[in-house]
Formats: sequence, structure tokens, C-alpha cells
Amino acid sequence: MAICTFAQSDPRNDLTFSGGWANNAGNTCCGDSSGDLRFTYAYRLIPHLAVEAGIDSAVSLGTEIRGANYDVNVNDRMFWVPFGVRGILPLKNGRAEVFLSAGGLYEKYSAGNPFDSVGVVSRNGWGGYVSGGAAAALDRGRHFWLGGSSRFYFANTNRGYSHDRWVTATLDFSLRF
Repeated sequence: MAICTFAQSDPRNDLTFSGGWANNAGNTCCGDSSGDLRFTYAYRLIPHLAVEAGIDSAVSLGTEIRGANYDVNVNDRMFWVPFGVRGILPLKNGRAEVFLSAGGLYEKYSAGNPFDSVGVVSRNGWGGYVSGGAAAALDRGRHFWLGGSSRFYFANTNRGYSHDRWVTATLDFSLRF
């Protein structure tokens, strides 16, 4: 009887491609906002719980430092590798869903033209994230999904001297199998 309780007929694997906007919510480093590209893989352990991991990037942050005798375009970008768990609430007989995620995070800030005297240097560190979103199935077999999500990333990098805070908002396309 217990086996029937946890049986799943829905697809368990979820590949999600996302595009949107990343905004710097902190006061250290980098540009204010940038385009955001994300790839996430999730595996459903049980119908309402999945583990997820992915890579997210804010490219061309546009950080520019100007002074009396210099004008430096840093050519910087931010990379995040989130990993965690996702709680899923199905709606409309499984054709729509809302979710919340949380977990750990590895962050890498890359400055193509570092400017040491003002602290703009490449760095990395660890932190966490929280996420929420919704999606709806595009087909009867529930293999193609369209939705939206937002994430809040927080990390302490550069040996704890930098406290990065970013918010992303994306449109998500998922393939489930």
C-alpha cells in the first residue's frame, strides 16, 4: 500500500531555460542591473518535492569607474550555481503549479579589467538563495511548461568582505520527461 502512495506517473525530470533581468539589491560592487540567463535541472523525489541545481549568469554588468585621470570599463559578469530543494503545489488538476525553493549557492564575480584601488577584483564565495514562481502546462501530456520566477541571491565573497545581494526575475520554459 505504501508503494502506491508515492507512485508518480508524471515526468520526474525537469530542464528549465530562463531569461530575464538581474538587479543588484546590495551596495557592494558591480553594475545596477543586467540581462539574466539561467539553466536549471530538477528531479522530483515525490510529487510535491524536488531537488534542483543550475547555473545562472548576469553578463555585461556595465560597471564603469571614472575619475579625473581615468575611465575604466570593468567588463564584469556574475555567475551563480544554486542547489537546493523545491516545494511544489499543483493546481488545476496538475496543469498549473506554484513553487518555493531554497538552498545553498556558489557565487563567482569575474572582472575582466580589475581595478584594485577601488576594490573591483574577481572573487568568489558561498551563500544561499530563495525563489518562488508559477508555471502552466502548454500541452495535454504536461511535457512543455511556461512560467515565471524570481530569485534572491545572497553571498559573502572576498573572504567575507563583500556582501552581494541580487534579485532576478525571469520567464521560464521547461521540458519535462
